[in-house]
Amino acid sequence: MNIPSFFVVPFVDDENYLTSPMQLYFDELIRVLQNGLSDNGWTFPPITAANLTAIQGQMPDGTGWYETDAKEIVFKINGALRKVTTTAYP
Repeated sequence: MNIPSFFVVPFVDDENYLTSPMQLYFDELIRVLQNGLSDNGWTFPPITAANLTAIQGQMPDGTGWYETDAKEIVFKINGALRKVTTTAYP
């Protein structure tokens, strides 16, 4: 989830309404959050196996992805990538 960076611009105008840059910022922030969260659970960011291998050293333990090549959920635990079992539920 790429949370947009906050930038220094006037927050409100003379009538105490959000300025256009702040409206755009909050619109983007809400869009990003809604794409990653829902009432039904978390959405893991999709990533290919090659890209996951490239970034795994930069990410902290507890980070999770949806690996699109194998169609598996993968977490980084104790410095290593671990896949979630894909056995049927329940």
